[in-house]
Amino acid sequence: MAKKIRYESFVYRFLAEAETIGRSLTRFERDRWSRFVASLRFRYERGNALVGWEGDVRGGFAFSLRDADLHHRGDGGLGGAGAGAPEAMPASDGIRARNAAYFRSAVMQVATGAGIDLAAKLVAGRCADAARLKAEEMFHDEWASAEDPMAIDVRRANEACTSPEMGYIRARLGELRGRKLLDVGCGLGEASVYFALEGAAVTAMDLSQGMLDATSRLASLNGVAVRTHKAAAEETNLSEDDLFDIVYAGNLLHHVDIAATLRLLKPHLAPDGVFVSWDPLAYNPIINVYRAIATAVRTPDEHPLKWGDIRLFHREFRRVDTKYFWLTALSIFVLMALVQRRNPNRERFWKAVVRESERWEPLYQPLSRLDAILLALFPPLRLLCWNVVIMASDPSR
Repeated sequence: MAKKIRYESFVYRFLAEAETIGRSLTRFERDRWSRFVASLRFRYERGNALVGWEGDVRGGFAFSLRDADLHHRGDGGLGGAGAGAPEAMPASDGIRARNAAYFRSAVMQVATGAGIDLAAKLVAGRCADAARLKAEEMFHDEWASAEDPMAIDVRRANEACTSPEMGYIRARLGELRGRKLLDVGCGLGEASVYFALEGAAVTAMDLSQGMLDATSRLASLNGVAVRTHKAAAEETNLSEDDLFDIVYAGNLLHHVDIAATLRLLKPHLAPDGVFVSWDPLAYNPIINVYRAIATAVRTPDEHPLKWGDIRLFHREFRRVDTKYFWLTALSIFVLMALVQRRNPNRERFWKAVVRESERWEPLYQPLSRLDAILLALFPPLRLLCWNVVIMASDPSR
């Protein structure tokens, strides 16, 4: 029975890695890859897993089940035979990393044998991802170095009328005391510290050490404790037993691989947990003009959400609620640029409109009410809004 379980775990891991590889390919390559994966055949023989394609198992490759570490720890009930290590070990034990490397190499070996050589492309893709993450880290380190945490009013940043996204989120989340919250891409820490002030036990995660340092200083200034964790959203490095009642990603997803980030974060949701995000949308022409001009305050790899990105949530979660903000209210940004002649490369308009909420309230409030009426009467207009809040729960496993 142990041999059978070990073999079944091998097949599971092999196919899971093949699926992961497929997501990094272009549509044309993905179609070819899908046909290749569908043609794979597996068989157990004398302690080996035989992997072939198009029904020719004996013409494929043999992999010793002893070479992978999967027999030291189970995976969702598929593995776990032998070795005597505890069933639940922290992610930092290295087994997961060794398994990933082992199975990626195995998949590439079989693919190359079948005439599909993608190794060079995958290496180039990993290098590009590393370069992108490093550029993001440097950009946000520089941003953090230019900010003074003492100048940040945490309550205003989250409760101002011109911060409607957080107002809606806070109302939906309800009581926070005693709940564990992960703030992914915490930035300067305005949300992390706010949630801590409201009673949550907060872990603030960011790829920028400068941002984490700013978050720690902001927490100290506001008399709360926030745990910090340095990691990118696509490489969380969280322990398997790190579970959160709330996973919050504010203004983050348009910087990352959304599908990969959702898959990585879902396992860290506690039972009955909720994933909360808000991000800009891609379709409004006014905001797109602003994006084309404001290159100094944005990273080049940003990709505001499209309808297909929102549909990803419906694939990963069984319950998804959305709320859209800033339609006619976007005229405030037009006034800032054209009437006040403010330079969008010297200040972040989305920060300024919150900081100056009292000045903009007489204009924002009626426009916000008009937005609510228009979106109720003409729902397709929602994609022309600036931001969308997504609240997702009951993840599909």
